[in-house]
Amino acid sequence: MEMNRRQFMGVTSAAGAGLLLGGASLAPGALAEDATGKYTYRLAFDIWINDVRNDAATLENWPYGELDDKTVDGIVRSLDVQSESGYNLVDLAGLWTTYGWPVDLDKVVDRDRQRRIHQILKAAHERKMKVVVFPSGVLNWGMDDILKAHPELQTDNKHELNPFKEESWQWQYKIFDWAAENYDIDGYHLEAADQGRCKTPECMEKWPDNVAYYCYVTGKLADYLRKKYPGKILVTTVQGFSTWGKGFNDEQMGHVIELSKRVDCLFDQGHRGTYVPQSGWRAFAQKLQCAFGTSGGIWVYPPQRWERDRWFLPYVSQTAKHMKDLYDAGGRAVMYYQGPVENPSTEVNMAFGGRMMNAINKSVEDVLAETLEHLYKPKNSAALHKLVEIYEKAESVYFDQWNPDKIMEAHKAPRPGELHLMDLFGATPGGPIYLMEPYLDTNGRLQ
Repeated sequence: MEMNRRQFMGVTSAAGAGLLLGGASLAPGALAEDATGKYTYRLAFDIWINDVRNDAATLENWPYGELDDKTVDGIVRSLDVQSESGYNLVDLAGLWTTYGWPVDLDKVVDRDRQRRIHQILKAAHERKMKVVVFPSGVLNWGMDDILKAHPELQTDNKHELNPFKEESWQWQYKIFDWAAENYDIDGYHLEAADQGRCKTPECMEKWPDNVAYYCYVTGKLADYLRKKYPGKILVTTVQGFSTWGKGFNDEQMGHVIELSKRVDCLFDQGHRGTYVPQSGWRAFAQKLQCAFGTSGGIWVYPPQRWERDRWFLPYVSQTAKHMKDLYDAGGRAVMYYQGPVENPSTEVNMAFGGRMMNAINKSVEDVLAETLEHLYKPKNSAALHKLVEIYEKAESVYFDQWNPDKIMEAHKAPRPGELHLMDLFGATPGGPIYLMEPYLDTNGRLQ
């Protein structure tokens, strides 16, 4: 049933025109700039393949790497929500392996897993979504078995291939080539710092600064991929490059700008706040030669070992404010974290995020009402009004009680962008850490 939401909500959506992306030119794999008021890169970040699973992996350590029919079902159901909500990209990690590529790359998957991967890619393309994949980290994450077989490529970091060895790069290229040659993918997610870096004397002499190192290795891989696959989308993150909120000095900024010439989109995700403080977003975006984005300011990392109805935590107002500010500052990309659609708050967060990215000048109330009407099809305006109240109250009663000073004191870091409801690692479901100090005290939990 369609309603006049402006009459219902009594709110007029903002109408101003957003800023065009400053200084950026379209690379060969880039998406064309969308209409004013719409993000160009609306990326659904499924993260690891079972993070959108609709059944709990109750006793499995994270990240759970099994690719079974339930994994496929979770991904396809999330694709339904994503495509209906206006996402144009989905980002998947762990399709082939979680930790270790074998020396014989063809042995990484059996026929059943291969069939399921093709099924996922086909489902995404049928829904008009492009698929960006994370086969491995840049010189790390996924290289452990290769390093065991080739100890001459080892550095002081047991997970890192030696950047000075041409054979290291040949292994890196082989993995990405293998994915492109065997599967219908549209682009790559490049991430260099998750497992740290090489810190041998030779590495430190050439790259004493972390930002210089990570930009170099990411840029080298990007150059190879751009030359060989000019039509593929390349996105990268600066996750792990620097210190939260301190930004980049002039020398570091030079490296980041050079990297931005080699990719289509650069994300400063914001796990503990963005590296570039919000006050610096506009200047930062204008200097880049690619699109700039974040992960929307706040997200719940899917609790892998919990039953899917165990939490209810909307954050639509939180993320909408962040995305509006980012767009006004010249950002044109959001890497929006997803989760199991079986959870009502997760489903609404996902659907709201996609719709907000497509109409950033609309009010939060309008987009939330539109999202809930689409998902729940309430019988009348009173029922829709009640649904809106439930989601708004659940968000405010939790986040309004956060004390940033207490969080900083306890964690020695700013309030999280990435909120963990439970401990990420382990083999038991674990308790609800998001309801404990420093987030909530006794009174907060009662409310």
